[in-house]
Formats: sequence, C-alpha cells, structure tokens
Amino acid sequence: MLKALHLCMNHGRRVKRYRHVPFAPGLNLLIGPNGTGKSTILQAVSECPHCRKIEEGPTEYVLFDSEQMNPRVSDRPARNATDMVLRARALFSSHGEILQAAFSTLRLSPETCLLLDEPESGQDFEHVLALRAAMDRTVARGVQVICSTHQVLFWDRAHFIELRRGYRDCVMGSIRRVHGREST
Repeated sequence: MLKALHLCMNHGRRVKRYRHVPFAPGLNLLIGPNGTGKSTILQAVSECPHCRKIEEGPTEYVLFDSEQMNPRVSDRPARNATDMVLRARALFSSHGEILQAAFSTLRLSPETCLLLDEPESGQDFEHVLALRAAMDRTVARGVQVICSTHQVLFWDRAHFIELRRGYRDCVMGSIRRVHGREST
C-alpha cells in the first residue's frame, strides 16, 4: 500500500499544492480544478523513478487510463497481455464498456494500488454508478484505489487529496445553490 509520495523536483513544480502527498487505505480521490496536477500525481506514482514512494509492504502499481487503452489514439505500447486484451476490446467497445472490462480483467490483489485517471469521463449516470460500485468491490477486497476525478458521486466514503484548498466546499456549495434554485 502506498502511504505517501514525495514528488521529485520535476513533478513537484507541476502539482499546485503538494510536494508530499499522503494516501490512506481504500479509496483516495485526487480532486481539484483542471491543471492542478491530478494526472501528474498518478503518472509520478506509476512511472517516475525519482519520486520517492513510502510504502507499507510490497506494492504493485496498475495505472488505468481508458484513453490510453484506445488503440486508435494511444501512443504507448501495451505493457503486458492484459493491456493487449483491453486494447483489443477497445476497438469494438464504448468508454464505459472498456472500464467494465478492465474491472473484470485486471488481476488485482491487496498488494495492488489501482490508479484511475478520470474514469468518469464520457460516462452517463448509470455507468458512473456502476463504476463506483466496481470501485467499492475492489476496495472491499483490500485493493488501494487512487482516482483523479471531478465526479461528485464518487465523493462518499473516500479520502480526499484536495489540490486546491476549498475546492470540495466550493463544489458542494455550488450544488446546494443550484439545487436550492430548482426546488423553489
């Protein structure tokens, strides 16, 4: 399990708020407006040999970015057989179907830290709910999940890493104001 990440100089200058990022067991959400470093943190965890990871036990990192799974747009080679299977499915599948296939195909264990980069993009409400249910089942098996997101439906029962102070309160206040206008 990843307990913390100390960002290297390169990644540290691209993340607006943190140089040292703390993580908890279970579901961790990286939240903040575009450009604050959510995807940068995921890439640093997954790929950077210069960022220092503080781990509890052996940890395998699996980065799932559904846009990279699309063989029509990906510039990265497949890393393993699972990547190749998911990319083959992506030729004939929607974004939501690729995510469903990922949760049924990826071999995740309690030593796995699953990294998800905005998995809700391009999803309708029902797919978002199904995705959250899949994330909950994954966490219940002891897998740590770190997810960059803008999706408020993911925010229940999660550890937040807020990349801009007050972002969560601002979003929730906006929702309350909109909801208040609709109900009057």
